[in-house]
Amino acid sequence: MFEFLLNPIYQMWIVQGLLLTVEITLFGVLLGLGLGTLLAIADIYGNRPIKVAIAVYVEFFRGSPLFVQLFLAVYTVPAILNIQIDHLFLAFLVFGLNSAAYQKGYMKGSMETILDDQMQAGLSVGMSKIQTLRHVILPQAYRIVIPSWTNEFCSLTKSTATLAFVGFRDLVGAGRSILINNMQIIPVWLVIAAIYLAWISGFSKLMDIIYEKKKIPGIELLMQ
Repeated sequence: MFEFLLNPIYQMWIVQGLLLTVEITLFGVLLGLGLGTLLAIADIYGNRPIKVAIAVYVEFFRGSPLFVQLFLAVYTVPAILNIQIDHLFLAFLVFGLNSAAYQKGYMKGSMETILDDQMQAGLSVGMSKIQTLRHVILPQAYRIVIPSWTNEFCSLTKSTATLAFVGFRDLVGAGRSILINNMQIIPVWLVIAAIYLAWISGFSKLMDIIYEKKKIPGIELLMQ
């Protein structure tokens, strides 16, 4: 039933697909965390035009399917601009921009949970707003946002399945390639699903352990 796993070519496709899935997920959530943090700060402290621009950005990436975003980035934007852009680079960028739209909301919510009291405390001991934000508020906000960040990782990992439909061989793309040569549909997708499950479950468990060690005591009461 699972004899195809003994084929070295299929093994290579699965490993390469897993690596691409892991790479684009990690890149997406890390770029999303950095950009999402900047967007959250700008949304809190920015003027109205900045807030409107951020709202438009967030609504586009949260309100449209990731597949459409990938298709536009890979096939439409280069054609309109009449320039050659590496498709894989564009795919990585789309995942980062998409994740940033979600993580902006996570970061803003976690920052607002502690912002007023911690900002007053920082200013009262002679720190500037920027120093308080950098050394007091953000470190705590990052600890608060770990569960949301973990959920974003899981969601983005599963969303990498869209890569197979714009010409990339991620895990789902590897499964499709195997099916072209081996029509064992159920065994192939069971293996692909098992790999997704193992990777996501393992990472989620690791983040749960990190959160239990790093969480701020009593923060659950403040967030209710």
